[in-house]
Amino acid sequence: NMIKKIIFCLFSGLFILSCSDLKEIADTVKKINQDQSLIIQKLNSLEKKVAEGSKPTPPKKDDKPKSDPNKIYDIAEAGSVVLGNKNASITVIEWTDFQWPYCQKSVSLIDEVLKKYPKDVKVVIKNFWIGSHKQAEKAAQYALAANKQGKYKEMYHAIFENYRKLRTNEDYPLELAAELGLDVEKLKADANSAKITSQIDEEIKQMRTSGIPRLSVPKFLINGKEPQGRSLEAWSAMIDQELKKNKSK
Repeated sequence: NMIKKIIFCLFSGLFILSCSDLKEIADTVKKINQDQSLIIQKLNSLEKKVAEGSKPTPPKKDDKPKSDPNKIYDIAEAGSVVLGNKNASITVIEWTDFQWPYCQKSVSLIDEVLKKYPKDVKVVIKNFWIGSHKQAEKAAQYALAANKQGKYKEMYHAIFENYRKLRTNEDYPLELAAELGLDVEKLKADANSAKITSQIDEEIKQMRTSGIPRLSVPKFLINGKEPQGRSLEAWSAMIDQELKKNKSK
């Protein structure tokens, strides 16, 4: 090729080149310069991208509605399950989804609050699930059916302990019912009753028409106010403040 020919001529001292050779040399040099220029452009572009990538990414604007810690939502118990002292002055409402891990994590928080405030706090459990959780409705029906036999809390805990089993077996709570000593046939009949299905429908409707921003679960209200954290410490601060208000009345 031409480059080898040029090198040979330089080292051998032969400088006799034809016009066509000179033209070809000029074209080759021109192409080399073009290629070099293109490489430099690509390197500069790459260097710019790397520099931009090292800059801190500005935070994304959060357009989702924020909850108002001072707003009070008036939500009726409306036949929902109540855990704890039914006459307690502080009401915690929870909307839950039996197939959601974040709801499963909240079980221990509910237990801790009821243990700390056995006389002053009651927890009202309502159902609301994410659309992709196809077995959550059936689990809610079984849990409410267990309530008719006085074992809601036990079923609530048992389902959440192995909630992932619901995905492949929506009737998994029937196995738990047998372990809990419940009347399984009665449980099945009650779970499919119009009373229980309408109860669940009402709980879902309450959430959707509540005006609460971000219809997600678990969703909590403490005396109608949405807590700004999910810890015993945060909840205790709210509960103690509500108790203090009640005493000053």
